[in-house]
Amino acid sequence: MSEPGLPTLLPWYDRTRRDLPWRKTRDPYAIWVSEMMLQQTQVATVLGYYERWMKRFPTVRSLSAAGEDDVLHAWQGLGYYSRARNLWRGARAVVADHGGRLPTTAAALRALPGIGPYSAGAIASIAFGERAPLVDGNVVRVLCRRFGLHGDPSRSPLKTELWALAARLVPAERPGDFNQALMELGATVCTPRAPRCDACPLRPGCVARREGTVERLPELPKRTETVTVARAAAVVERRGRVLCVKVEAGASRWAGMWQMPNTDVARGESGSDAATRAVREASGLAAAAGERLLTVRHSVTHHRITLDVFQCDSRRGAPRPLPARAVEWFSVGDLDALAMPAAHRRIARFLATRKAG
Repeated sequence: MSEPGLPTLLPWYDRTRRDLPWRKTRDPYAIWVSEMMLQQTQVATVLGYYERWMKRFPTVRSLSAAGEDDVLHAWQGLGYYSRARNLWRGARAVVADHGGRLPTTAAALRALPGIGPYSAGAIASIAFGERAPLVDGNVVRVLCRRFGLHGDPSRSPLKTELWALAARLVPAERPGDFNQALMELGATVCTPRAPRCDACPLRPGCVARREGTVERLPELPKRTETVTVARAAAVVERRGRVLCVKVEAGASRWAGMWQMPNTDVARGESGSDAATRAVREASGLAAAAGERLLTVRHSVTHHRITLDVFQCDSRRGAPRPLPARAVEWFSVGDLDALAMPAAHRRIARFLATRKAG
């Protein structure tokens, strides 16, 4: 069935696997949604989003027919919004090119937007029973420790070796369960820190445990140093409506989402001056900064951002949209329907609470 030491994996999985909603279906679309959401996101975070998404877009056709704003709104808070766009684009491709049915092989799935080797292997093995491998962070950790593999797993030759090893290991019978078992083991037992080796079904043959290298494997590259960033945002209100800016479609982050005008605080610049500059650059309006309303702290990749939010006054003039941007006024109540990055959603909730009080 597989190499020595791994036949114990499926029995362990059958006894201990977590009860997760996407494990109760063989619907390829539902499995695709779950795998996209789980990339770089904890299971506990995904659960609520998955349930809400499947109620809102229960089929690939319903997602295909949705607008991008609705898709981003349903995804907001999960981050890495390119995943949502790829799901949406992929759904449209499935409907247009495949009659609304996902391709059944990993090779064919990879032709869809946003589906790489990992996602293709997951969908093909779990939904269609193809003997397709997958390698994610959890699988990398399990395989590097079990087989004592050294080197950077994000680069060849080890990256290539890991995929080849995963392909050899995955059995013809229950390949989807086997792949999920590998990921489950990495997520719950063979964890990055303080792994529970005594509970591991692969313990008898684990090279890292025998050689005392469990804590050193895998040999991941050093993390990028954290960068501290100061930003300022402006809440510009006029007759009960709030000025918002839609991020241009080609932006590297939050494309197509709505924000309050905001910018980095330049060296030697005050937060209030940065907020008024953000208004001017986004809309052409001149604004005067007033009180600081709140401070929102959040993280984006290796950036730790402190966003100071200022009430700004701009009583005259109409916004002058810059190229590729939309600038509009929304009532506080309407903000909830907009797709916004998490930090700006917190600003919107603050404004709603203030209005209600």
